[in-house]
Amino acid sequence: MPIVGAESQQTGLDHSRGANSTIRPDAPSTLLYSLTDLIRSNNGQAYTCPGESYQISRSVHLARLASGFAECRTCPQNDAARRSSLTTSTNESIPAGSLVTSNGIRGTYLNEIDRSRATNWGAAFASLLWDEQPRVGRATDASESPRATSLVDATIARPGPMVVIGFDERPSSPDIVMGIALGLRRMGCQVVDLGQTTGPCFRFASHHLDAAGGVFVTGAGCDPAWTGFQFTGSGSIPWMQPEILRTMESRAKTTVVRPTRHAGTQRAFNAAVPYEAGLWKLFHALRPLRVACGSATRQLPKLLDQLFARLPCQITHEILPVRRRDLDDPSDADVQRVAIATVQGEHHLGIVVDDDGERCAFVTDQGQLVSVAELLRLLTLFELHDHRSARVVLDDRLDPQVGISLQSINPACQVETMSVAELPSSLIHYNADLGLTADHRVWFGGAYPACNAIQTLARVLQALSLSDAPMSELLQRAA
Repeated sequence: MPIVGAESQQTGLDHSRGANSTIRPDAPSTLLYSLTDLIRSNNGQAYTCPGESYQISRSVHLARLASGFAECRTCPQNDAARRSSLTTSTNESIPAGSLVTSNGIRGTYLNEIDRSRATNWGAAFASLLWDEQPRVGRATDASESPRATSLVDATIARPGPMVVIGFDERPSSPDIVMGIALGLRRMGCQVVDLGQTTGPCFRFASHHLDAAGGVFVTGAGCDPAWTGFQFTGSGSIPWMQPEILRTMESRAKTTVVRPTRHAGTQRAFNAAVPYEAGLWKLFHALRPLRVACGSATRQLPKLLDQLFARLPCQITHEILPVRRRDLDDPSDADVQRVAIATVQGEHHLGIVVDDDGERCAFVTDQGQLVSVAELLRLLTLFELHDHRSARVVLDDRLDPQVGISLQSINPACQVETMSVAELPSSLIHYNADLGLTADHRVWFGGAYPACNAIQTLARVLQALSLSDAPMSELLQRAA
């Protein structure tokens, strides 16, 4: 709506009026000002949302960003959207408005993902699991009565797929996981509830229970107002392929057909005990080292304190906020905070762990950020120390020179290149020892593809324990 702001002879707003003065309706000839003129007159910047013709002020722009306005996801003026696009593989064609990202499904809580929508996502995921193990009809005798047949069917009804669910520490996660569980049970799935846990523990439990799939509710990698899902299939292999996630997204927007009339079950399982027991064997043959660890979760410091209590090493913690962070940027606030704590505390190294417990970045004893290439060379050298030949799978977004440099260390080192979505399954296919992505995720081969910042820290500590040199000097030797 045009704003009456001054007389026709004026070229701008009349600031000579008092603060409490008003413009009378019977004022002389007036000049109509657009909202843009009003914004700029207050030394503000005008914004235009995608698909809209009018402009808004910076305060409205920030309010829409905070509330998860739908158009903000594709807005070129949204810094978070630009950073998110950088983490998506260049060969992925994800339509605008989709919740599919390179980290799984992500969206703002309530605006894009609420309990009702989570129920649809759970049903859509269950339908894909049923597609992998379709029901087989039972041959019946024509002499059997319909009632007898139905009773027999109810007795031998095939149980639905087992699905493990868990959620992170975000306040919205318990609400969302209830919707996921409801959708799974409606589809006849046997739900195993881990409760609040971490991403690595969730993936361990999926393998430990030999589940057909799993759903982890998390907004890791995004700001606090976001939530989302990470899915795993059989063998605890993550479902990160864009085509699979888009198929699931399309089913979540429709009503999927129930494969059985029998509702599923739900039970609780404490995965922390066997998960923590498996971590003890990772820490051995270590020299006294001091570590500064920065994380935004409550569970990780407690677990690390338990592990380090039996080690000759010491660890101190820096509590970080829940936020999106750039682990490639030395000027990132969280990276700087851990770097300062490392130098001031005279620690041997520092580590920044993201909210998912998977992504991590290291800083040296001199407070310098360790790049992905430097970390990969250090871990590969350690693998070659134990094995004369090692197989490494790399993210195709990494510089090709990274793989060439690894083979220059030892010609027996075999390097494979895969997309970030196919990398976890490639570890099993190639029987690889190590995998690394451009977003600071280190994957380890074995019974199942494991991505765990604690396991990465254990390997780095073991590599440092092979000599008395500090980490900065060790990286120079590996260069």
